[in-house]
Amino acid sequence: MTTLHTPQRSDFSADDWATLERVAKRMGQKPEELLRPGIFGVQTHWPAWLEANFDQTLYGYRLHGVLPSLAKEAMHVAVSVTNRCNF
Repeated sequence: MTTLHTPQRSDFSADDWATLERVAKRMGQKPEELLRPGIFGVQTHWPAWLEANFDQTLYGYRLHGVLPSLAKEAMHVAVSVTNRCNF
């Protein structure tokens, strides 16, 4: 099984780091926080993909549909708490 290492700041080009900064800002985090192990930490290996995936998630999950955004967020939090997620 392939194991991805935890990325470090020095692993990224200036353009890739700028992409991580943009995504982190939109998430209300610092870019270094995205590098922690977890779903976003894995996606940071490919910053452009992380940004595209985040945009798709916002569009597909949060920005359209019948339910208000607040209701969707509340359900997301409830599932995360039930699953004991730390993020």
